[in-house]
Amino acid sequence: MKPALVTMWVLLGGAGVAAASGLEEYSPHIEPRPSSQLYEAACDADITVAGAVATVEMRQRILNPGPEAMAASYEFTLPAGAVITGAAVKADAALAVPAKAPAVHAGNPDVLGADPLVVRAVPGQADRYQAILQPLEPGHDAALAIRYALIAEPRAGALRMVFPAHVTDGKMTVCRANLRATPGPGATITNVRVGGINTGKGGAAAFVMDGKDVVVDLDLDAGGAKEPLVWTQTQPLADGWSASLVTVIGPRVKAAGARRVVFLVDGSRSMELVGRANVGKVVKALGAALPSGAEVEAILFDRTATRVFGDVRPATTSNLAAIEQAIATRTTANGTDMVAAFELAGKAIDGARGQAMVIVVSDGVLGDLGSSALVKALGSKASAVDVHAIVLDPATTRAPSADVMRGPVNLYGGAYVEVAVDELDAALAAIDEWMRPSWLELRLTNSVDELAAPTELRSGAGFTRFAFHRTPPSVTLVGHGDAQFKRAAVLGPAAPIAALAIGHATPQDLAGGPDADDGAVAKAERHLEHAIAATPIVDGEHMLAVLSATGRIAKSRRDMVKGGGRYERSIALADPPQAPVVSVGKIVPSASAIARLTLERLFREQLQPRAHACYQKALGLNAKLEGTVHYQFRLGRGEITEVQLLGLADAAFDKCLVDAGYSLTPPAPDFTVNADDQTLANYPITFSRRKEQVQIVLGDADSSSPLDIDAIQGGLPGKTITVDPRTPLGGLRPPKSP
Repeated sequence: MKPALVTMWVLLGGAGVAAASGLEEYSPHIEPRPSSQLYEAACDADITVAGAVATVEMRQRILNPGPEAMAASYEFTLPAGAVITGAAVKADAALAVPAKAPAVHAGNPDVLGADPLVVRAVPGQADRYQAILQPLEPGHDAALAIRYALIAEPRAGALRMVFPAHVTDGKMTVCRANLRATPGPGATITNVRVGGINTGKGGAAAFVMDGKDVVVDLDLDAGGAKEPLVWTQTQPLADGWSASLVTVIGPRVKAAGARRVVFLVDGSRSMELVGRANVGKVVKALGAALPSGAEVEAILFDRTATRVFGDVRPATTSNLAAIEQAIATRTTANGTDMVAAFELAGKAIDGARGQAMVIVVSDGVLGDLGSSALVKALGSKASAVDVHAIVLDPATTRAPSADVMRGPVNLYGGAYVEVAVDELDAALAAIDEWMRPSWLELRLTNSVDELAAPTELRSGAGFTRFAFHRTPPSVTLVGHGDAQFKRAAVLGPAAPIAALAIGHATPQDLAGGPDADDGAVAKAERHLEHAIAATPIVDGEHMLAVLSATGRIAKSRRDMVKGGGRYERSIALADPPQAPVVSVGKIVPSASAIARLTLERLFREQLQPRAHACYQKALGLNAKLEGTVHYQFRLGRGEITEVQLLGLADAAFDKCLVDAGYSLTPPAPDFTVNADDQTLANYPITFSRRKEQVQIVLGDADSSSPLDIDAIQGGLPGKTITVDPRTPLGGLRPPKSP
């Protein structure tokens, strides 16, 4: 065995504190305040969906019925990832200008009036924007229009959009929305659901945006397709570049009607970070989703694997409850022998009529296993079983052995699902997808190189990717379900994807990737600037401004700015000061590898007395037993995941020492300050007798960890055994795994 150190560094980004939504007003002698004179008299929105791209135009009428001129500041939130593409006041459309352009007061209104509107991003707050209206005269109004684009998320056999609340604070009215949608080729829209309620058919619906977020789902029918649908939507950028949005949709394939279902539930110590209640919640939801007439068995495992029933039983409410009870009452222990659990599962499904199903629930901390270990342990055929791997991640962690757990899924078929525990309740809403077959080992190519894409796609799910190119790409998706497939993308409906592509692009995307040289990146930056000039967006560097239409130079000024000339903002009233961006900063978790002093204390206070008891017992059978044993421990997430021992060739004694190693209780990490990594610790213990007196000479802990703990030597009294600190077992050959 060649141990590998697994280290995952997790960076937690700080986030700004969002300001309150709604309308504020101010004047030369009134500080910004929640609006009491200005109010929103009307609001409506048109939403057009083409493929997976939605364009929204929201029109609002801001009215000033009061006695004096009043300016307005309106802050609003857009759906995640949306990009503002246009703005207007009445019939005057906005132009793209630098966000940091200098502002100047209008000197003579006859020469140049105030620019009536700017729309800009709120610094430090993602998806948050501000529209500033220069003073509205008493009895006047402003018809404000803002256009934006977003990508609908393929989810559970539908395209989903979530529109943030349109705040109703007494000065804002509900916004009435009309939606029309055209799906991508190969799909039809069977129903529109708003907040889970059927609202319209055929891709058309009407609804209101009020004080709550609105979830809109467009249910898709793939027309009986057995493979994912793939389409592209392309739009030119600038300088000969174009952008394409690739959309992949997995049709809702019916789950196999498995009669025999075997649950494998990880009960090792590290699962305490996941929480038994969460594990029970998952198993309960999975049990409720089983096909009618199914029969079940459950295998609970840590260092050992045990069947709950010893046979298969009908999937009745009482039998499923018995499995949940066994999970809740099982004593946690060190060690994770998923191989033994899969071997028992192979026996449990042997001879089953029809398709069987193995569902494993774990945190993916398995120790050192080969990529095919679980496949060999199950020992079945792809036609006989589907494997569904459900991985639960505590805090900010990811499964260190994800590739090992994907092995049987890729070979036998099924699905791999990895869910953060904090998001479990929301994820369980799609529990039906977890039980359906997936398309596996996916690759997405664009005839030049490979596009980043997930390796699995569950039934009813999907994803989107941008590609930047000078010549039209030939996009192909390959993978397999029950059989291999290769599907070429077809042309999707026309959609304004250029702004979305620019809003998500980096210079490296146009320069050939993250390894591009500085010259190529600098050239790509110029291409992006030209693209933004041709397709305006609002971001930290660019805003939209409606220029003044009054004064003798208004027209020539607009022509100059539109042609790329210098923009200087003209205002009648200074903007209210920006609220300071409050950030929690960045937390960089430190290494959680266990320190040398902690290891030595763990081995001295817990391992030494248990090893002494093993030696006393062994001497009764072999009075001449003595020598040095070498431990290797794999520790992580508060668990002794694996113990390897180079022992004294006394089977009973060596087994007792291994059991002693597994009985240790290492400290659990705190993921708010610790990274999710594992520690490999090497530890020698010498056993000898002098004058009929048992003597145990403890070694020192040596851990090949991110903390680089010093290498230690150990040996018999009067005789030195040299340990090579560069190797986990000091150059000694570890015992073969049983």
